[in-house]
Amino acid sequence: MLQSNEVLSRASLRPLSGREEEWLAHHRGTPNTVRVSWLLNQCLLSLDDRPADSDLVRRLLVADRQYLTLQLRRLTLGDQIQAVVPCPECKEKMDVDFRLDGVPVEYRPQSASSYAVEVAGRPVRFRLPTGGDEEAVLGSGTDDAVHALLLRCILDDGACPLTAEDQTAVIAEMERRAPEVELELELTCPECSHQFLLPFDTTAFFLEEMALKGEELLHEVHALALYYHWSESEILKLDRRRRRAYLALLNESLRQD
Repeated sequence: MLQSNEVLSRASLRPLSGREEEWLAHHRGTPNTVRVSWLLNQCLLSLDDRPADSDLVRRLLVADRQYLTLQLRRLTLGDQIQAVVPCPECKEKMDVDFRLDGVPVEYRPQSASSYAVEVAGRPVRFRLPTGGDEEAVLGSGTDDAVHALLLRCILDDGACPLTAEDQTAVIAEMERRAPEVELELELTCPECSHQFLLPFDTTAFFLEEMALKGEELLHEVHALALYYHWSESEILKLDRRRRRAYLALLNESLRQD
């Protein structure tokens, strides 16, 4: 993680509380990059010894934000992923089951705030995209967003506009330099035996599964408020595991009665 010319390498995170779960349930239609910024601003406590804030969160590299979100999922819900995906051949739905501790991560520690690559005989200097850059290009079509994101990251084009070929070369160098959190699943459809690779976006999956758990959270708050007489605010301060521990004790007590 890089802020200006400083490398920040140690992050302190806490799991989601009910407050973050409730927010995600109510903001399902909000763009993922905005939800990640909000979530990290709540749950990222510090980087090295520096308290995290919204500005720092937006200046984190895209892959670093993906990695931190992956760790938030592990802290909150554990390593096991159970998903349902369609087969691209027969369109039948199939179950997918894997663990997040096996997700490949290319760390590629950063040693500078910008880099240069030779393009058409001249050096082009660039920096790597951040969460703030992704937010800035929201609302653009896919191709326009990629182009706008690239332009934001070009610091010096060598006094010559970049051609499409030049841009491709710079993007390739960006990808080579940037950390990477990517998962491709090798799957075989149980219905038609079609074998295929499925890119799996762990960030998008986590945000969606938390959004879908809003009804579940409501029932948990209701039960704890009903029997413990705690306020909604007090209950939402608890993280998921703590809530579940109290609910387990409550269920045990009710069975004994």
